[in-house]
Amino acid sequence: MLKFKFIIQLAILMLKPSLTIGQNIQIKVFNKTGYDLDSVLFGHFYLGKLSKDSTVFLSGIDEITMHGDVPLNRPFGLIEGKKRPFNLTPCGTKSKKKKEGSYAFDIFINEIENEYWLYWKKHE
Repeated sequence: MLKFKFIIQLAILMLKPSLTIGQNIQIKVFNKTGYDLDSVLFGHFYLGKLSKDSTVFLSGIDEITMHGDVPLNRPFGLIEGKKRPFNLTPCGTKSKKKKEGSYAFDIFINEIENEYWLYWKKHE
């Protein structure tokens, strides 16, 4: 019986870190572009379709790299009938990795003729 109790306690100790790691960041993303977005990505997380004026919640994220008060990587999403130019890799100067916290970001759009760029803004 003592051996069984020891095995159970050991199993609990081994599982506890895996249940808490990667669940310290919660993120809300608001679509403020005025368009329905398809194939939306937040870093390496695929969000799929994001209707205009809608919100999506993310959790279970290990860390996020921030540049000031917004994510380092630009948002990605496709808009039907519009051309999206190639996104260059952002500069990581003065970027910081965050491992915990709750964050809220808006996706905005910058349009020039039939092309567009998506960008982040801290939600207020």
